[in-house]
Amino acid sequence: MMKRKSVASAALLGHEEFLRSLSLLVGLEQVLENLSARFREMLNASSVYMVLFEPVMDTYVGKKAKGEKAEWLKDFTFAKTDPLIRWLNVNRAVLEVDRQPAVIAFLSERERTLLRNAGIQLVVPLIVVNRLTGALFVSGKANGEAYLAEDVAVLPLLAGQSALAVEHALMYQFQEDKLRGLFHADKLATVGELAAGAAHEIRNPLTSIRSTIQYLTKELPPDKQPLAAGVIEEVDRIDRIIQGLLTFSKTSEIHTTPVIIENVLSQTLALLDPELRKHNIEVRRDCRSGDVPIQGDAGQLKQVFLNILLNSIQAMPRGGTINIATSLEGDGGRSLVIAVTDSGTGIPVASIQKVFDPFFTTKENGTGLGLSISYGIIGRHGGAIALASRTEGESTGTTVTIRLPRE
Repeated sequence: MMKRKSVASAALLGHEEFLRSLSLLVGLEQVLENLSARFREMLNASSVYMVLFEPVMDTYVGKKAKGEKAEWLKDFTFAKTDPLIRWLNVNRAVLEVDRQPAVIAFLSERERTLLRNAGIQLVVPLIVVNRLTGALFVSGKANGEAYLAEDVAVLPLLAGQSALAVEHALMYQFQEDKLRGLFHADKLATVGELAAGAAHEIRNPLTSIRSTIQYLTKELPPDKQPLAAGVIEEVDRIDRIIQGLLTFSKTSEIHTTPVIIENVLSQTLALLDPELRKHNIEVRRDCRSGDVPIQGDAGQLKQVFLNILLNSIQAMPRGGTINIATSLEGDGGRSLVIAVTDSGTGIPVASIQKVFDPFFTTKENGTGLGLSISYGIIGRHGGAIALASRTEGESTGTTVTIRLPRE
């Protein structure tokens, strides 16, 4: 009878190739795709799930899944205080579900149910600089066989290298975001300077055109008056575009006062309540910042949230959910983080890099100024705004994350 070749020996033989393939990848999506596929292949697992720590939400979130039950990925969400995360943080060891019943009994009912439903056999911590950056959840083998001790023994080494690759990808993504932010800031400043110079020259004739049409409307027969009203509406639309462009100008100042973001969000949602009801959209709030104030311009911040939430509503014409989470970040809660996540259709990868560009829009009647204006407002507050989106899989949608300094 032929002796079964262990996964450990296969993994060790391919270890050099495994590390080489990781070193060639820099994008986070590439790294996660490669890691999940390679681990599933090496372990002959029916499913593999990768969970990473998300600092904005202050939770561990499922990021990538491969295999038969990939749809369970959305349920792989854990708070830092959940028993499973606490156990991984303390023990820094592979959890063998079937061989460690005492540990499984320590977990919450939700965690035990999730592990059982997804058929998880191994939970491998991803450790970087003594910090739990995520975990790899591995289901049973595709052929139904049990994992050997040597199979499990090699996992911490591979997981350690994988965690470093993920950390490198996150740092690369952070640097890219910073460079992109500088590029957008420079572009918006240029648009603002041009707008400030042209606004006066454009608005004067616009005012004259509007007044003249209003005067002539009185002389028109009733059946022609709607045409004049349409022209006035278009003139007003041009004026709104100019006003929007002026928000990019350095002369657009913010008037800061102590602002409680929770109140601004509540006021914004109250304004949008008819639209939310009309489109059958549920809003869920997870507000952890409480009544801690920041220094900001409440009116301009409300405009930012209106722009973001209107985009979310338009992305869900058949209904859905919007999750709004706020939290404090940094030593002493130096920054306030707001994350708005919808379950809409998402934004294509090719468009993600352009969403903050002035006049870029995927909407038929859009001006392409909403997110650009929001970018400028948040920048003037000394904050940052970022967008992430998914158009495929079970959990499509878009997340807009805003960070605002307390001072």
